[in-house]
Amino acid sequence: MRSSATNRANKATSTQLDDCILTSRELDGARLHFAVKTSSELSDVERERIWNIFESNMHLFYTTSSFGWDPRSKKEEMFHSHARLVLCERCDDTPSGSESIPSESRIVAYTIFRFEREAKQDVVYCYELQVTEESRGLGVGKLLMGSLFDIGSRWRMNNVTLTVFKVANSAASAFYKSLGFNLDPSSPGYAEEDDWQDEELDCDYVILSKSIP
Repeated sequence: MRSSATNRANKATSTQLDDCILTSRELDGARLHFAVKTSSELSDVERERIWNIFESNMHLFYTTSSFGWDPRSKKEEMFHSHARLVLCERCDDTPSGSESIPSESRIVAYTIFRFEREAKQDVVYCYELQVTEESRGLGVGKLLMGSLFDIGSRWRMNNVTLTVFKVANSAASAFYKSLGFNLDPSSPGYAEEDDWQDEELDCDYVILSKSIP
């Protein structure tokens, strides 16, 4: 059963969620614009761009994992009716005389999340955090995760929760650990908390969470 906090959050419009975050930032000379959209507000071209980034980043991890590569079910998850996205577009000035870059091609990173009730907690569940290869190292991923905490705080959620491949995607595991995420009690391997990246654990993923201040 959903709590009143989760119910209220799920009724929030993208404009209301957009008001929770900083929509413009500049990192190392790159001008970035952030915007919240519901899955139903995405254009077909935006959906294709979002999927292409995911496929480029994650295809190998999924084909070698217990989940397997199943584009149809993954797209249903990513573009679910309850899914919200924070999109990051790069808005650098176009050189004089050159053609403008279509806005959908400017999407260089995003996070996909839902408001859910997990183990009697109201959580912002991060389903995806993806950054294009050419935009890594700018701190975009950290800003996107920060936006989830800002949204969660405004809508009185308890935690940000996510799933990550434990060993195969060690860079992501290290990133989340650097942000203060810990093994969630619902995670496989919770009893082995000190060794949650141990290859000997049967499950190839873990569930991490961090409390929202």
